[in-house]
Amino acid sequence: MIFDDEDRLELQYLAGGNIVEHAPLFSPDGRFMFVRCLTKVQVYATSTGELTRVLDDATAPLISLELDLKQTELLLGCTSTGEVLRWNWRAGVLKKTVSLKLGVPEANVLTCHLMNLYKGGDTACAFVTTKRKSGEQVNWFVVNTSTGDRIDVNCGLKLKVRTPLVDVGKGQYKYIILAQGFYIYFLNYVTWKFSRFKSPKQHLITCVRMSPCEMVAATADAEGQIFVWRDFESRETMTNALFHWHHDEVTSLAFSPSGVSIYSGGRERVLVKWSVAMPEERKYLPGMASVIRHIVVSNDNENVLVCTEDNAIQLLSGSNNAIKSTVQHFTYEVKDKTGRSKFPLGLCLNPRTNTLVLNGRSGHLQFYSAYTKNMLYNLRVVDTNVHSEEANQIIYNTRITRAAFNINWMATGEVYNDLENFAEVRLKFWHYNEKLQSYILNTDIDLPHDHGFKAISFSSQFRVDNLLCATAGEDNVIKIWGITDSENIYKRGKMWSCLAQTSYRNLAIGSLCFSQDGSLLAVGYGNILVLYDTRDPRLPIQTLSCPPGLDGVIAKAQLKLAPLNAKQDFIQQRKPLLELLQSLIRNNDEAQVEEAKALIVGQPVTGKLLNQPEDAKKESVFKYIMEMPELDLHQKLQLLRRFGIKCTVPMTHRNRLMELLQQKAILPEAARMKLLKLDARLHRLHPRHRYKAKYRIDHLTKRRRNFENLVPQEVAALFSILKLDESSKPKKKEKPQPEESNKTKMAKKIPAVAAPLQGLAQISHVQFGAGDQAHLVAVCTESRVLIWNLLTLRLEAGLKLSVRQLAFDPVTNLMAVITKNDELHVFQPKVPLPLYQRSNLPKTYGLVWLPRKQPKQSSINVDWQAQSSLLMLTHSQEIAYLAPPGQSPSDDAPAPISFAKQPADSENLLRHATFGIHVAKPKVTAESLESNGPLIIGRGEHSAVNAFVNLSAHTMPAMSLICSEFVKSLLIPADSASRHSSATGGGGGGDAALTNGGAINGNGLSHADSADEEDVDVGVIEDSEATRKTLLEQNEKLEEKATGEDADQQALDNRLKAVAAQRTKLRL
Repeated sequence: MIFDDEDRLELQYLAGGNIVEHAPLFSPDGRFMFVRCLTKVQVYATSTGELTRVLDDATAPLISLELDLKQTELLLGCTSTGEVLRWNWRAGVLKKTVSLKLGVPEANVLTCHLMNLYKGGDTACAFVTTKRKSGEQVNWFVVNTSTGDRIDVNCGLKLKVRTPLVDVGKGQYKYIILAQGFYIYFLNYVTWKFSRFKSPKQHLITCVRMSPCEMVAATADAEGQIFVWRDFESRETMTNALFHWHHDEVTSLAFSPSGVSIYSGGRERVLVKWSVAMPEERKYLPGMASVIRHIVVSNDNENVLVCTEDNAIQLLSGSNNAIKSTVQHFTYEVKDKTGRSKFPLGLCLNPRTNTLVLNGRSGHLQFYSAYTKNMLYNLRVVDTNVHSEEANQIIYNTRITRAAFNINWMATGEVYNDLENFAEVRLKFWHYNEKLQSYILNTDIDLPHDHGFKAISFSSQFRVDNLLCATAGEDNVIKIWGITDSENIYKRGKMWSCLAQTSYRNLAIGSLCFSQDGSLLAVGYGNILVLYDTRDPRLPIQTLSCPPGLDGVIAKAQLKLAPLNAKQDFIQQRKPLLELLQSLIRNNDEAQVEEAKALIVGQPVTGKLLNQPEDAKKESVFKYIMEMPELDLHQKLQLLRRFGIKCTVPMTHRNRLMELLQQKAILPEAARMKLLKLDARLHRLHPRHRYKAKYRIDHLTKRRRNFENLVPQEVAALFSILKLDESSKPKKKEKPQPEESNKTKMAKKIPAVAAPLQGLAQISHVQFGAGDQAHLVAVCTESRVLIWNLLTLRLEAGLKLSVRQLAFDPVTNLMAVITKNDELHVFQPKVPLPLYQRSNLPKTYGLVWLPRKQPKQSSINVDWQAQSSLLMLTHSQEIAYLAPPGQSPSDDAPAPISFAKQPADSENLLRHATFGIHVAKPKVTAESLESNGPLIIGRGEHSAVNAFVNLSAHTMPAMSLICSEFVKSLLIPADSASRHSSATGGGGGGDAALTNGGAINGNGLSHADSADEEDVDVGVIEDSEATRKTLLEQNEKLEEKATGEDADQQALDNRLKAVAAQRTKLRL
């Protein structure tokens, strides 16, 4: 495949990034928190959870982040490459970068912790651990963070191979605690004396923590036990106390600032608060969102940060554990031991709000806005409890495997399958509630299919009337669902029920898709495309199958037979067989049947291969086959086998490969003997470990049995190709024979099983076109993309692609496919020529087209993302996109909402924005000013206030976009008041009410004193008419002066001051 080397698009990331990989950090006053995300430091306000600043000066991942003890405005971070960065976090300025001079080349920094130790520098010294490569011993150093120089200390502490767990006490007791495996080290960084202990029950240590104000340390292990250590300077004085409640691994510990309490968290999703003095007294906060990763307590003990594995940070109150705020980035799926895909749903688009929908927490769907880069909400779909993870067991939870979206409806399919009992399958239909701004469960159907779902699809994304939904299950059945009246006497209304179901030859279903108008349903059964009429889907109206060879699976070969020189000899050979068959017609003799079989089979082949390819041709064929990306290794070797090409294995790898293949496929008895020996040694184990070992051996035996049944069929056939079969073994020496006889024997070695492999293509994706291409259907098989024309029932075109994922854009009729080799191809069904190609993409779970808010006025041949942007969900749980440097899908989002007056050219754009209908202002005339009075709260001019107050919180834009303009709109514009006063100036009485001390109440009505009005001297008013006209003319000139879009704020302020001065003169 040829790709364009001059690709102007870069792979950028829209969302993702793990913010809970490292523990966050509080500012000294607790008002801000610092979060590490790879090379960036994100600063959040603890009260609101709003992102205030990003420090992105690091060039490598940050492994540590701490505040200097004396200069609290300095934030120090250390990268894995040994660079120490110093920020002034209040100003957001990088002040200095220092490289650590450890004297160890190519060392990878593991940990870096500041100590309460200053030696010739303005910042604290650091305790650093490094490691060159895997398997080597861990080294530790003390460095000066101001200069990067290494400080020599006299200490005999030597660490082991494991990555250490480190914590440093910065209070009165200056100790460092380290843990490797089940060994615990206490190091005094004043005297540099250390002591080493073992975990009391020799369990793996998972976290360590030093008390901030006492000579107390805490350790936790993989068995859920917490030990509090005291007086650990020597073995004689050391004491420890057991704190045990967790039944699984403890993942985090934290001391309170006073050292009186300990917080702990683990896989139970429960935050536990212990009293150090009395271990039996503890408080619980259950029901956390996910497994707890880190716990951090602020210096004033007012706030507690809890990081969970779903990529969320929750701020709790230190007194009553109430949740104050939550920082929720793109939700991560928690790791499990099932080996299943983390995102079985892939990446979907909700057509109602153009938000991305994908799997979130266990049993939830997350809705993410790509325009604002915000997580909107997590919708709980599964109503069962989430099972906690166990250390030595595989825990299964209910998973959402399929979902489909309509403008008013959502359909979800959930499956619980523990591989032992019958699978629990549920289909749920959700209706969108306008008042609640969320989905409400409408219909819950148990066991609609057996074993699970293959696909779920609505007949239309935007039509509500006559809406249908099609579901395909693992039982190879298609069911059509429709909206009917509810039969429940307790809940009247609409519900979904099954209208029809169908199947085709009990073939496996690959995919299904509705046409654009919803009149046709296309289903891929095996290698057959079946079309149904949605009005009566019980019988297919048409079936289409690809001719042999064009689908890329069934072998297609052209055979050219050599001409026979002796035709009479051929006739003489077939004459006895013909006579024998004629005699078999008259009688049924078993002897004649056996004789006929022998004549039909004939003698073994003794001739030579005609037109056998030469070595040069074989080499070219070999290179061509090995460069075919749509074939796997097994298929390539089978092709080489068909062409009579044998591969040679280097002698260094020949014996190892032979031994491996024989052990795995030919001689499984050795593996069985190993399992029997392991089973016989179980009695040596402790009783509490014996059951776990027996359980694991039984599971290994089951997997081994399945492996032995499948692998020999695939691996044994490769022996002849790699010259590792019995025929390739050296034989006994024989007498030399003539050259002709050698050639004859070589011809006899042609394997009889080298016939072409026969198989059927399996359809994996089906997609209709849209608009003027609605009559085209794209079908994806293992190695082809086939375009069918439903008007002519012919195959329009075929692409040689092995598609793994497909996304279709109905706006531009563009199809984006990602192949099994991580290549991206974008094309249209009617013109199957790639508009864009790209290789070396990251592994993806799914992709989707996101419509632009403001489409570009350019052709798709020039910019294929002019109407919609292509988003991808990678295996690193990040949403990526392709764009020129510096652009993102949020660039075409609506402009920030302004409550002030809009220019004429931006008013139309505002009406088409997401919230523009609420803030579009009517034109204000002089007559309306006379009737409505000045601009105040409650008028039609401010109807947007009520509109936004009544909106749901998760649909509102960010407050940073609307706050400033909203506050400005509450002020009375001076020019409007002046215009109102000049419009009513002819009456005289109204003018006096507004300018001569008249008051305006909350409803905009004047309440001037009538006695004062009668005492006004008419002569004074007439004498000031000339002055008033002059001031009004100057005021009008200032009002009519255009500010322009590029006017600066200072010029606008000067103009407002001038208008205010003119208004003051008018009042006087």
